[in-house]
Amino acid sequence: METAAFESGTVFKFLAYHSLAMDSELLARGVDELEDVFYIFTPDGEFLDWNEQLPAITGYTDEELDAMEPTELFSGDDQAALQSAIETVIDDHARTAVQATIETKGGTEIPYELSTSPLLEDGELEAVVGIGRDISDRLENERRLQEMTQQIREMSMPVVEIWDGVVLTTVVGSLDTRKAEQLTEDLLDQIVEIEAAVALIDITGVAAIDTATAQHLIDTINAVNLLGADVVITGISPDIAQTLVQLGVKLNDVETQSSLMEGLRVALTWQGVEFA
Repeated sequence: METAAFESGTVFKFLAYHSLAMDSELLARGVDELEDVFYIFTPDGEFLDWNEQLPAITGYTDEELDAMEPTELFSGDDQAALQSAIETVIDDHARTAVQATIETKGGTEIPYELSTSPLLEDGELEAVVGIGRDISDRLENERRLQEMTQQIREMSMPVVEIWDGVVLTTVVGSLDTRKAEQLTEDLLDQIVEIEAAVALIDITGVAAIDTATAQHLIDTINAVNLLGADVVITGISPDIAQTLVQLGVKLNDVETQSSLMEGLRVALTWQGVEFA
């Protein structure tokens, strides 16, 4: 068997060299099909191999990558963070994860989540494996979440659809019988109209709560659940939480969050949205 075989595009020749009972060509093809960036480098920082995504994303040729170190794809604090993560892998033989921005050959910056792991042979570090996943969408979702939260805080609204399948209503002041009935009617109508799966009820604007208000809130939650939608209650302050306990009101089966932003995060996560 050859003692070295790290030709570009054949990532798992390294693994084949260590006698893994698997077809190295099939493995290499599989890794090349990954959407993630995959690469192997020595403890000294020399690239050994990589999948097709690395040159495709960075814009560097195989020849250029062969002359580079992994950290050269980053700059500033991100480069230092990645170097620190690599040193942890080398010193402790432990897996690390870090967020950093890849700088392509053309100057484009792409945020990535990078996982780095040791490849050991008889307890000795032979190489380091890196996997990078583009988290641009997750960070954009995070930005939109913060923006949406701010917009909601600045607006006075009845019941609105804030995301596909997610509706929001806000309660300000007291919630008497008339307001509760109107709130429930508007909320249920909107849920039916857009076939919403999640209803957010924000009570940040409620300074205090009594038995009647708590019961109106529970009745609204039950009505929403009967339509098959889940409920997230946001804006429960410590004072209101204590009052609910004293009143014997139980919200065990209801998702509650202290802030509107965290409630939005939960609701959107239920809808399949990923955040950083």
